[in-house]
Amino acid sequence: MKKLTIGALFFLLLVLVSACSNEKGSNKEKATETSATTTSAVKGDEVFQKSCITCHSSGGITGGQIKLDSTKIHNDFKTEEDLSSFVKTNMPKSSPGSLSKEEYDAVVKYLWAQK
Repeated sequence: MKKLTIGALFFLLLVLVSACSNEKGSNKEKATETSATTTSAVKGDEVFQKSCITCHSSGGITGGQIKLDSTKIHNDFKTEEDLSSFVKTNMPKSSPGSLSKEEYDAVVKYLWAQK
């Protein structure tokens, strides 16, 4: 009887520890996703200031004469992919296609996230 009780308690403890470790793993994954999103936004901001500011202003960044309004962006481009396709094909105006895929992705995420 004691062996059965000890075995059952051990099994229950094992299940509890397993569940806790999975929960912590999920939190770590969520933290990593949040960190990646934050990193992308910062990177997008940096790319915007480096490559777009000559012609454009956006959010709190003052630059060129063309103000990128988030409402207009969301009206003109139905999806983030539509915006991405346009930006990759046409920007920067002086040298379309000159940014890396990573830079285009970051700046598009930055612009799309503005509300």
